[in-house]
Amino acid sequence: MPEGPALIIALFIAGFVLLAAEVLVPGLVLGIAGLLCLAGSVALVFVQYGTGPGLIALVTVGGLTIAGFVIWLSIFPRTFIGRRVVLSTSQPTDPRADDNRQLVGEEGTAATPLRPAGAARIAGRRVDVTTAGEFLEEGVGIVVVAADGMRVVVRRKDGLAPAAESV
Repeated sequence: MPEGPALIIALFIAGFVLLAAEVLVPGLVLGIAGLLCLAGSVALVFVQYGTGPGLIALVTVGGLTIAGFVIWLSIFPRTFIGRRVVLSTSQPTDPRADDNRQLVGEEGTAATPLRPAGAARIAGRRVDVTTAGEFLEEGVGIVVVAADGMRVVVRRKDGLAPAAESV
């Protein structure tokens, strides 16, 4: 079993190797083991050499870990495994989401009971809606108070002014 500086260096190298292996074998076991090895190497420097060298070791291990993570973030998506794991195309947005933003302030009626989600007839079309927390019966007058993507929020039409449009 290595002692002194050899043990510190062995724990340091094993820690980074285990952290790198975590990418290939997910589950956090290797990553946690790697972090424990790195923490153990820093702790041994504190115990064997004192506070000054211990702080230098701590800053070095922390800096190398952060630098390694940043490098990994830039390189990993271009690797064989990264190309299969990372999404490379964006999902198209649903055109109905833009139409829903235009419904803010429109009035309609509940086509189904809203408990708190259901359907409503707004501007001549059927829209899936959610209330702001209240339960509304079928046929009740409603007003659209917010729209965010596919989510349309309505309230009972009691003279309430619509809320500002969500972003």
